[in-house]
Parts: sequence; C-alpha cells; structure tokens
Amino acid sequence: MLLDIDSQVFDADDHQPVISLLSMVAKYRHDWRPMLPAAVKAERFVHKLRAAEVKLPALSLWAEKAVEEAAHRSRPAPDTKVKVTLGNLEPVVDDLEKPAVLVVENRIGDGGFIRAVAVALDDERMAHAINRRWLEFCNGGGSGQMPALGADECKKFAVLIRVAMLFDGDRDAPEQPSRNKGKARKAREAGVPHVHVFHWREVENYVPFAVWDYHFPEKSEVVGRLRGLIPRQRGYLDIKEEFRDGGRRWRMPSPLMPVEVALSEQDFAELGEDVVAELRRLLAMIHEIL
Repeated sequence: MLLDIDSQVFDADDHQPVISLLSMVAKYRHDWRPMLPAAVKAERFVHKLRAAEVKLPALSLWAEKAVEEAAHRSRPAPDTKVKVTLGNLEPVVDDLEKPAVLVVENRIGDGGFIRAVAVALDDERMAHAINRRWLEFCNGGGSGQMPALGADECKKFAVLIRVAMLFDGDRDAPEQPSRNKGKARKAREAGVPHVHVFHWREVENYVPFAVWDYHFPEKSEVVGRLRGLIPRQRGYLDIKEEFRDGGRRWRMPSPLMPVEVALSEQDFAELGEDVVAELRRLLAMIHEIL
C-alpha cells in the first residue's frame, strides 16, 4: 500500500512500531515516497538506531536512498492510500504487517490462477507478494459461504480492511445475470471493500489453450474445437464437461495452472479481446489491499 507517514511518528515513545513500519517499506512490502524533510527525519531516526548499535543494515541502506530520491521529488505522491500518524501508528502497523486476504472459491485452483496471471502480465509486485505470502488466498469452499467468510476475515483488521473477494461468473450466456451477483452484494454489505465477479462462467474459461494442451495431450481435438469457438460461445461453456470422457466427468487437474507452462500476455489475449483488460482490473483490485 502507498503510505503517507507523518514525520511526528519518529518522535513516538515506542520505537518498535516505527522500526516495523520502516522495515516493511525497506522490503518494498509497502511504499512511502517522502518529501525531503520527512526523508531526512527518517534518516536521522535510523542513524540513532545505528548509534545505539541496533543493527538494521537494510534499513540504513533504504534511508540513504530515500533521502537521495526525495531530493529530486517536487511534489507528494497523489495516490496515497494510507495516512500514518502518531495517533494511529500501532493499529495501522499491526494491520500492515498482516497478509492481505483474497477470498476465493478454491484456494489451490484460483490462487494458482492469480499467480500465473501476475507472472504472464509482468506484475512483478503481485508475484513477489504471493511468493512472500504477503497475499493470502482464503478458501471459500464454494460461493455459498463466501460472504460470511469474507466478513469474518475483515475482523482480522482494526483500521485497514485488507480483504478482497473473487467470484466465478456462474452464467450460461452473456445476457444472463451472474448467479453470484447477490452473493457479491452481500459480501460488500458485510464489509468486504473489494469484490470482483468474473464476466465469463468460471476460472476455467480464462485458462489459456496452452494449459489444456499440457494437461490433456490426448484431447487435442477438444482443444482444437475450443480454439475454433468465438469468445462469446466459449466463455460460457462448462469447460469441465468439454473434457468429459466415457460418460463421466473429468476431474480438473490440480494445480490448474502448471508452473511448467510459461505463459505470456498473448496466451490470455488469444482467449478474447477483453480478457486481458478484465484480468488487469482484477490485479488492480488486489493491489488495493496489498
């Protein structure tokens, strides 16, 4: 999250939350782009720690760089998300130290999908946050319990509600309203600040063809047929049914998005002209809680 840290926090009686706050900034977990006076005060705070033989080398390097960058900054960051003051220092730092939470219907499938999208669309910050567990995928166990689960996850946070939610579209045609529309509304009413409902049927409809080629090499004719459909048709199919064999439903592979398949933006763009734009909106929503 982009922070606006009041320089008075460096006069706090308890140095621990200040150290924790600056350490998160130094690790690029959260952003602070101070103007020169605040950067100098932060550097002096770090210098005092060093003089007291508190060894935080990463913090020292960050403080020096922050002063250098601030000397060339002419105006504050316009899109600041969080104001950190002496009055709210401890609860805000406590919230910032917790992982952000994305509630999904299936933690392994949906979580792996978000990770693959972040890598393919060159969202290095998102991929790094996932790898460092700064973003946590919370398993909804299907969509029915998700509004209540989202409300419960919100209780983890005192000031900054760093929770978002992702629903499948659950629609059979583009004109049909999503069957999860009401659940998304309930989640927002329960306090979940960020909710995205997939435009297409479900996450499997956003899986690139290269992934299906990898999972089902013996089903090349099925993948070829899917490739031949226009997005308006393919986006609302039950993809799991397309891979059914011998009168029984095929079980979707787990993980859904194999790390062995290197995907690019073009792989997702191949699915339809609006797909990449929707996925970028989804990533932007998640950034709101990071």
